[in-house]
Amino acid sequence: MTETGKTTTTERAIDADVAIVGGGLAGLVAANRLTELGLTAIVLEAGDEARYPANSRYAGGVFHIAFHDLDEAPSQLCEAIAQASAGLRDASLADAIARDGARVARWLGRHGAQFGRGGDYPFMGNMLMPFSLRETGFKNHWRDKGGDRLLQTLESAFVAAGGRFMRGARAIELIMTDGLCTGVRAQTPDGDRIAIRANAVILADGGFQGNAQMVREHISPRPELLCKRGAGTGMGDGIRMAREVGAALVGMDRFYGHVQHKAALRDEALWPYPVLDIVASCAIVVDANGRRFADEGLGGVAIANAIAALDDPLSSFVVLDEEIWDTAGRTFLLPPNPALEALGAVVYRADSIEALATMLGMNAQALAGSIDTYNRALKSDTLSSMVPPRTVRPAMLAGGALAISGPRYLAIPLCAGLTYTMGGIVIDADARALDAQDRPVPGLYAAGATTGGIEGGANSGYVGGLIKAAVFGLRAAEAARRDFASR
Repeated sequence: MTETGKTTTTERAIDADVAIVGGGLAGLVAANRLTELGLTAIVLEAGDEARYPANSRYAGGVFHIAFHDLDEAPSQLCEAIAQASAGLRDASLADAIARDGARVARWLGRHGAQFGRGGDYPFMGNMLMPFSLRETGFKNHWRDKGGDRLLQTLESAFVAAGGRFMRGARAIELIMTDGLCTGVRAQTPDGDRIAIRANAVILADGGFQGNAQMVREHISPRPELLCKRGAGTGMGDGIRMAREVGAALVGMDRFYGHVQHKAALRDEALWPYPVLDIVASCAIVVDANGRRFADEGLGGVAIANAIAALDDPLSSFVVLDEEIWDTAGRTFLLPPNPALEALGAVVYRADSIEALATMLGMNAQALAGSIDTYNRALKSDTLSSMVPPRTVRPAMLAGGALAISGPRYLAIPLCAGLTYTMGGIVIDADARALDAQDRPVPGLYAAGATTGGIEGGANSGYVGGLIKAAVFGLRAAEAARRDFASR
C-alpha cells in the first residue's frame, strides 16, 4: 500500500466516511445529503467566523438555469445552457442541471429553504426569502437574507444529524492510497495539522477569485484593479489539490461577474449592486482611446470579462445618451439610475461628443467614429459585421441595442466586478473528478465553482452559480454513496 503524505506524530487524525472541503452551498448540500444516506461526513471550512464569508451567503438568492425557470422542460433548459455556454464541454452536465434543478429546489425546501417570487421576470420564480436585491451596497445586501439564512439552516441541520463542521480548517493536501483518494489534510490558523481519513473527498471550496496569482495567470493582468463583488475567499485550493493528484482542469479563463462603476473598487456602497450590465448592453463600451473592444450584445458577464482582460481594467467607459439612461438605466432591480449618483458616483455629461471626449481625456475623433459606426450599423441591421462584432439578439432583461443620438451624451467609468471564477476541475455528470483521459480519479468528487465545463466559453456563458452548486453538491453525495457501496 502506497500513501502520499503520511500522517506525522504531530498530526491529529479524524475518521469519517466522507470529507468535504468548503462550507458554502455545494458543501452543505452534500453534507446533509450524505447524512440522509447514512454516511458520516466532516466539513472543513477555512473561515473561522460564525458567518464565515461565502459567495452563496452573499448571493442574490435566485435559483435559475441560464435565466430560465427551473420548471421548464429539460430539453428547453438544455438548449438554454448550450446557447449560453459556447464552450460547453460535456452535454451531460447540462442535462444533469436541467433534470435536477427542480428536484434540488424541492429538496432544499424540505431542508428549510424558503422560496418566493422575487421579481417580475420569469426566472425569478424561485428566489430565496427573505429577499435580497432590495438594498444597494454590500453592508445591507445580505445579512439575515435568503442566502445567509439558508447556510445557517443547512449547517444547523447537518450538525444536529451528527455531522462535524470544522471552522478555521484550510485544506492543504489530498491523501492518496494506491490511486484512491482516502482523505485530506488541513491546517488551522495556529499551524495545527489535521488528517481526515475518509473513503471519499468532495471538493467544494469555490473558485480562485481570491488568489491574485491565479487570477493574473488566467483572467486579468491587473487583478488588483478588479472589484471583489463576492466573498473573495476562493483561493483555488481545491483546484490545486485536484490537479496535483491527476485531475484535469478546464475553462480557467472566464469568471462570473458584472459591470460595475469604477468607484466600486474602493467604495463598498457601490457593490454588489447597482450594476451597469443592462446599460452597457444597450449602448457601447469603449477603451481609453474611444474605441469599442467588446461585444456588448453578449451581456454584462461577457463585458466584465472583456474589461478585466484590458491592460488597464479601469480605463473603459460606457457611452450613452440621456434617453438610454432614463430607460435602460432604470431597468431591473436596484437600477443604476438614480442610485449611482445618489451614492456619490460620477456620471459625466456633455452636450456634444467632442465636449464629452475632452472631459474623459479621450480622442474626440475616435469616440465620434465609434458612436457613428455603431449607429449606422444599428440602422442598417449590420451590427454583426462590426469590429468587434455585436451579437444581434435582445440584451438580457432589456430592449437590446439602442441608438446613441443625443442631444445630451453621458459616459460612466467602469470596472469589472468579479464574483466567482467559472473554470476548474473537470467532472462527469455525477460530480466525479476526471483526469485528462476522462477517467474518474477514484474517491474524488467536486461541486460548485471549483469545477469547470458548464459555464464560460467564448461567450462567458453564465448558467447560475446557486443551481450549479446545489445540483452537483447533491449529485456528489449520491455518487459517493453508490461508489462506496460498490467497492
